[in-house]
Amino acid sequence: MKIPVSTLKRICISQSFRPATLALLLAGFAAVSGCSSNSSVSNIKVGSIAFTDTNGTPLKTPPASLTTGQGTYVDVTLTNDPQLLGADWSVYCGSALPPGSPLPPGQTQDESCGTFTPAHTMSGPIPSYVTSGAGYVASYTAPLATPKLGTVTLYAVATSDHSKFSSVTLTIGGLPISVGFAPTPLATLHTADTTQLRVVLNNDVTDAGVNWTVICGSSDCGSFDPVKTTSAVDTIYTAPATVPTGGTVKVTATSIADPTKAVSATISIN
Repeated sequence: MKIPVSTLKRICISQSFRPATLALLLAGFAAVSGCSSNSSVSNIKVGSIAFTDTNGTPLKTPPASLTTGQGTYVDVTLTNDPQLLGADWSVYCGSALPPGSPLPPGQTQDESCGTFTPAHTMSGPIPSYVTSGAGYVASYTAPLATPKLGTVTLYAVATSDHSKFSSVTLTIGGLPISVGFAPTPLATLHTADTTQLRVVLNNDVTDAGVNWTVICGSSDCGSFDPVKTTSAVDTIYTAPATVPTGGTVKVTATSIADPTKAVSATISIN
């Protein structure tokens, strides 16, 4: 049935003044005719992200930073959320946020930024008659390795309207990586000799290991097999076939996860 435009306009203008039953019918005409309604505008507001204990009790001192692998509990309160759909949780890190900040909302970029369990919660505050924070509180676990910029941004996004969200940024730090020989390399080798070299890494949570390099005053300084090892795993170093200029080589093991951390030893070649 085609309704004249003038009739549709009268419907749009007058529908809010009709009895409830008639208003429902007119609302159907309005939906197909393009009439606007204030109820279509989302008034959801997402409150600030709160740090809590497992039962949802706010912490007296919210954290500004976490160490790698550390966990914390969070919740959020939404107002004007008529369907009580709650919030979706996501986390971002790296050199820049995805376009749209975030894009897409409510989805986790990757686990290198940390994880949420669960990734969806009901809106707080937690009712007084509830004895557990389950369903209202999410557990966030920081990544096992420090992110590129050293920070992560947590997002609580309204499930019913992804344009409405709240966020908080945390610094992620970890115990510094250390690299040490175990045992100490031999002080002297004959040309073409082989020896086992091994390092132990502390706080290398990703188990990335080290790269082995060698320098000397000549073009032939020897070689490693393999050139990459993890903590407490041997590499075989083969000395150069001839004595290098200066008579020494310098072997170095450099952390892959943190290239600023390395250990070196000087070996005389006879």
